[in-house]
Amino acid sequence: MTYIWYVDLFFLMEFFRNLFVLGLTAAFGRRKIRWIRAGAAAMIGSAFSILTVFFPVLSAGVFRLLLALAAGCVMIAAGFPLKSRKEAGKLLGFLMMAAMITGGGLFFFRQFFLLSGMESMFCLGMIGLGWGAFYKAVEKNRTAGRSRYPVRLYYRGKRKEFLALADSGNRLREPVTGKPVSVISYGDCKDFCDRISSVFCIPYCSVGKKDGLLTGIVFEKMEILQEEETLTIKKPIVAVTREPLSADGSFTMLLPEEFVS
Repeated sequence: MTYIWYVDLFFLMEFFRNLFVLGLTAAFGRRKIRWIRAGAAAMIGSAFSILTVFFPVLSAGVFRLLLALAAGCVMIAAGFPLKSRKEAGKLLGFLMMAAMITGGGLFFFRQFFLLSGMESMFCLGMIGLGWGAFYKAVEKNRTAGRSRYPVRLYYRGKRKEFLALADSGNRLREPVTGKPVSVISYGDCKDFCDRISSVFCIPYCSVGKKDGLLTGIVFEKMEILQEEETLTIKKPIVAVTREPLSADGSFTMLLPEEFVS
């Protein structure tokens, strides 16, 4: 019996399968996935799969294991920023586990529902997206009000670090541009920006208090240090309040939640 093999369809199927595997790997390792890097890594994995078709010897015995390890190492290096060999080895283990789970899921849909490879991949992808959305919502609710971020503010050649709370209740906006506004206390910035060239007023309101005005300052730059990257915001608008932001000193700045969500 003669079979017609379409390399483009095979590559596409392998691409989506590898992308799903990388998504699972990121979830297992609690890593943020960058889809451009993940897409490049998935394409590399698909190229390795095509090699086994043109060179069947690579899919037999020890060669298959070595090729899988080589493909996994390259995919991990391409898909994630790595800081150490230990981290790379851990992610490689998660990748292998994710590949086995994905293979088992595809087999289940093909065997029991008689679906094609692409249909099975679609069903598995929908389940993965649903579970990912549910987990993200639960995790966001669990960590709400507890996430702290080191933040650096720059002004006239000076730099000062703050510990910021991402506040979902911070709805402050600069009235003209509509830009989100962060908040610091006067006591934490008086030695840092004691010479201000210009300020403006930002109206605010809070429960149980009269509406009022906060002093607004445009800083040169803000850097928010997250686990895997540093977010830089040019010309951030920061309001200054007279009262301390935290009674126990657990944070010294309020960030709009949209900066880190």
